[in-house]
Amino acid sequence: MIDINRNFKNIHEMRTVLNTDRKCIEYLEELIWDGVPVSPFDKSSKVYKCKNYKYKCKNTGKYFTVLTGTIFENTKIALTKWFQIIYLEISMRQGVPSTTAAKMLGITQKSAWYMLHKIRKCMGKENFQELKGTVEADEFFAGGLLKNMHYDKKLAVKAKGGYQNKIPLHGMVERNGNAVITVLPNTEADAINAKVLKYVKHGSNLYTDDTLSYNKMPPLYKHEQVVHSKGNYVNGIIHTNTIESVWAMMSGILKTYIHVSQKFMYN
Repeated sequence: MIDINRNFKNIHEMRTVLNTDRKCIEYLEELIWDGVPVSPFDKSSKVYKCKNYKYKCKNTGKYFTVLTGTIFENTKIALTKWFQIIYLEISMRQGVPSTTAAKMLGITQKSAWYMLHKIRKCMGKENFQELKGTVEADEFFAGGLLKNMHYDKKLAVKAKGGYQNKIPLHGMVERNGNAVITVLPNTEADAINAKVLKYVKHGSNLYTDDTLSYNKMPPLYKHEQVVHSKGNYVNGIIHTNTIESVWAMMSGILKTYIHVSQKFMYN
């Protein structure tokens, strides 16, 4: 039995342990089912074991494997390569470009691109994370510089004004805890407040900069601001340095890619 709680120190160690598709399937069965098969079609149904890691749902009569309903379902790419590219994506600080992954795994760039997008989309699923205690909030604009745009597109963006060439993101981070980053439809107060209300527990300490949108923050939080516009960045424990560090890391990640598209900002 494969130890699912084992922390692999590097990709070489993972390749040594999960060196066949069979071992990868056994690993997933322990991870997802805790070793007891559950039908994805009817969780209450009795399950019959068949050959080649296939199972049959008694109530529906349908066959399935542990891959059914996952990003691995019907894949023609070896599971060992899937596991390796997942390891690369989550272990490399700035993510892994499809060209680099293709070279490391011996697959085409097109295949690596396809796999990475499926992985990132899966990572972007809503997990209803609730932040509490002391939470910092801030906005970030992802996208290229105007000076790097084609002349015609640059004129169109300038005519619209604002940050039309960038994608507005909203970030919240719990001190010594988790972070939530989402895409904003706009930077109006209602849109920003809706994000805070959705993810931050009422009664928490909320620290922000002096962006005007936060002036309408509901009195459900202990809201404090640092006035960045006047050069005030720290006032005792009141600051937004933690979320700023998240944005610094985000900037490093985005430099890995040529273009940031709204289509692939998944939430």
